[in-house]
Amino acid sequence: MTEHDPDSGEIIETRAADGGQRHPAAHSLADFIRMQEDGQFDADVAADLNDLAADLEEMAEATGQGKLKAKLTITIDIQREPAGHYVFAAKHVLKRPDEKRRQSVGWVTDDNKFTPNKPRQGNLFGTVRDVTPRREVRN
Repeated sequence: MTEHDPDSGEIIETRAADGGQRHPAAHSLADFIRMQEDGQFDADVAADLNDLAADLEEMAEATGQGKLKAKLTITIDIQREPAGHYVFAAKHVLKRPDEKRRQSVGWVTDDNKFTPNKPRQGNLFGTVRDVTPRREVRN
């Protein structure tokens, strides 16, 4: 026998026609996210978060940086159709930290060109030159 909500008249069923369990209504954000794509969206985001955690640990070890920032953005488009049902389109974006690169020092010349040489200061040594012997060195 089918039960009805006395206030709304809504049919309350815990089982689907094939005997399987029906999904409950979303009572929290976690329930709502699990509802997207029949749980596949939740599983995909969780897998990407695991990959991100591994990448952050690897970057921290490789660079020696203790503080690394990443960002997870979840967007769910909600559209109400004229027939009264809703369509949800979920997507997520993970922004990984930028790779830290070495810095360079430079100056500006009188004619506004960047240079690695400090203007008006002489050099003890010129640029590095190749000193590979032209012939094999004897012992």
